[in-house]
Amino acid sequence: MDMVMIFLALFFIFTAAFSYLAYKTYQKNMWRQVGWIIWGILGFSMFLFGFLSGNIVKEVIGLALTFAVISLFFTYYIKSELKVKRFLEAIFGVTSLGIIVYGYFITGSLILEIVTLFVIVMMLIAFILSYLLPKIHTKAKNKMK
Repeated sequence: MDMVMIFLALFFIFTAAFSYLAYKTYQKNMWRQVGWIIWGILGFSMFLFGFLSGNIVKEVIGLALTFAVISLFFTYYIKSELKVKRFLEAIFGVTSLGIIVYGYFITGSLILEIVTLFVIVMMLIAFILSYLLPKIHTKAKNKMK
């Protein structure tokens, strides 16, 4: 149990550090592609190392990250209004989330449970804010008049 907590703490520390570095690279437009490439390589290599070592948690997180990067690549870099592009964005995004949830149900891993709960909470917050923010903005505009 102690090793799980150590690895969980290391996971969050490395995720925060990598996210901070990715955020810094995104501030400069010329480095934006580098961030996508790094995230894609990180996800695929994590999947590959998990597959070779037999660690299902690494496989799940790596595969989910790879599918998320592919979905975001379609969103930001393919300039098209075709329905196929939107369909592929949605399929890769939903597949990314589905892989994490499915991986949790198969393995029962604490890390995947926390990631699944985090994803569910973030989706709930996003839906609640998307419902409440327009109402808050209209009330604020009416008070200013």
